[in-house]
Formats: sequence, C-alpha cells, structure tokens
Amino acid sequence: MNKPKIGVVIEVPLREKLFSPEDVARLNRLGNVVWTDKTTKLDEDDLCRLLKDCDIAVASWNEIGPTERVCRECPRLRLWEYAAGSVKHLFGPHLRGRNLTIASCAPANAENVAEHTLGLLIVGLKRVFENAADNRLGRVGKPRNVRVLASSTIGLVGASQIGRRVIRMLKPFGPAVLVYDPYLSQGEAAELGVRKVDDLLTLCAESHAVSVHAPNLPATYHMFSTAQFQAMRDDAVFINTARGALVDEAALVAELEKGRLFAYLDVTDPEPAPDDSPLRRLPNVVLTSHIAGIADRKFGRQAVDDVERFLRGESPLMVVTAEMLDRLA
Repeated sequence: MNKPKIGVVIEVPLREKLFSPEDVARLNRLGNVVWTDKTTKLDEDDLCRLLKDCDIAVASWNEIGPTERVCRECPRLRLWEYAAGSVKHLFGPHLRGRNLTIASCAPANAENVAEHTLGLLIVGLKRVFENAADNRLGRVGKPRNVRVLASSTIGLVGASQIGRRVIRMLKPFGPAVLVYDPYLSQGEAAELGVRKVDDLLTLCAESHAVSVHAPNLPATYHMFSTAQFQAMRDDAVFINTARGALVDEAALVAELEKGRLFAYLDVTDPEPAPDDSPLRRLPNVVLTSHIAGIADRKFGRQAVDDVERFLRGESPLMVVTAEMLDRLA
C-alpha cells in the first residue's frame, strides 16, 4: 500500500518552534513527507507547488490556507491540519461539498492559555504585584484582602476549550467556580463540578476573580461594560486573555481609576494598546503582549497525533465545520 503524501507548509523558523525532533521523526514515519525549506511565509504559488499530489497539508500561522485555487490544483487533499488556533479564516464557499477535513490545534493552545490564567488567578488573589510595588517604596505589611483559591469564588465566562481546562486545573485548589455560558447545560455544569449562572451580572457580583474565555462574536462585543464592572466586588481581579473587543475599555478604565479593581489584560482593542492608553499607566493594571497562548511544541505534537488518527480512520482531536463557526473564536 502506498504511503500518503504529506506536505508541511510551515516556514522553517516557525516549524522549529512547533515541532520537536521526535515529532518530526514521527510524522516522517507516517507518510512521504515534503517539508518546505522556505524561511519566510509561503504564498499561494508555493502552496500549490508543494501540496500538488498531497493527501494531507500541515499548516500554521501565516499560511494562506486552502484557497479555491489550492483546492483546485491540489485535488487529492483530504485533511488540512492547522497547527495553530482559530481556523475561521480558512473557510469559504469554495469548501462547501468538498471532502476536506479542517482540524485545529486549538486544544494545544488552550493548555497554554489555561496555565497562564491559573498563574494570574493565584498571584492576583494574593495581591503579589500590588505588594511588590508597595515594597519598592519602603517596608509594608501584608496587603489587604489577600486570598487563596480555596476560599475564593472564581467566575469564568465561557466553558470553551480554555475555560474547561481552567476548571480542570482549579479543581485541586478547591474554589467555588461559577460559569456563564449560554451554551452550557445544567447537566454539563454538574459534570464539570461548577455552578452555571444565567446572568453575567450575577457572576460579576459573586466572584472574587473573573476570567474571560468567550469567543469574539457580534453577540459578545463589549459584553463587559459599565454595569458589569460596577457589579464587581471591591478588590476583584479581572482577567482577559480572550479578545479585547469583549471589553468596553472606557468603562473598564473608569472603574480602574477608582482603584476598586485590579486587571490583568493580555489583549486589548485595538491591539496593541495605543502608547497613551491609560492601561499603560494605571498602577492596578498588568498589561502583557498577547503572551498567554504562544507557539510551542504542544502544537506539533497534536498535529502529528491528529494526522495519525486521521490515517487510522479516526477523527482528529478538533475537527471544525462551517456550522460551528458562529460559536468559535
């Protein structure tokens, strides 16, 4: 039996971040693999040349995707394995009726973002950054309202790939966990060991820390605005590693300027934040450069696992269809 032909269209510098030598060897054993030697982003001509006669494409950030021309000139393609997160930009009318599976490595990204979130919840509730800033000015005592996870209520917005991993990571610490997600059933919430709340204001009012893991959709635009921030407890921690557009930044800044809240923001709208943004100068904000989800070798590992599953006749870990797009990031 002929081995499948696999085309890897990820430029060399990024590929070296995503794939360990062991996973490169694993993929090579699964088929006849063609690896691009380009060190810069591939264009449509490059994709058509490299993927000609390929059954599987392995791509990542910066690649154009399965365009109408790529699909036309590479008719054998059956799997587009995306070693990155969101695949919404890959879809279009030209894929309708075509036997091409689109698989995302968003689960690999979710692990990194969930890990980042857990760290922020711990240091946020312990007031680590506030206390460190005060100690630069002289000797200070313990900050007020220091909390640990076990005695806290954590509000998660979105039972997404990331949200569910945060829930799993929180379990050993024992906090109460509230989840706001219109697509989460009461039965699923019970299985996850969380309390589903149907009103975002209730979640904001009851939580010591609120972390956002919802997709960027028209329905979620500015879902956090004046009412939500004013409903939060004094000294509440607000974490956004999702998308900046979910937050009305003017409303957030207005509440931050009162000194009531502390915000950890990995995303803004626009991104990056303007040089004169208050988010860059307020003492109760930690602003980072979209570092929660980073390119690492979890992506390559999942990509190879997915290709192996596909070749066994099984489904990759996260297959995405056009019908799912209105609920995905």
